[in-house]
Amino acid sequence: MSRLLDDRVFNKETLLDSTVNLVPFAILMFFLVLYVVATPEGWKDGSYYSIYMLTLIISMIWGLLHLTYATAKRI
Repeated sequence: MSRLLDDRVFNKETLLDSTVNLVPFAILMFFLVLYVVATPEGWKDGSYYSIYMLTLIISMIWGLLHLTYATAKRI
């Protein structure tokens, strides 16, 4: 393996190891889109439940991406 690939954060092996997190990311994105499209309470009143649910889903997506990057950086 060349020295250039060893210095980068995402080399071939790291990308293969990180693809495991694509399935939970796809599931979270599905629920995010589903919740935005079919919100039970509607968006007109800006209810706290809608904001809370979006905050939970987006924070899980951010946490998964952050964890994936931190793990790939340490591998």
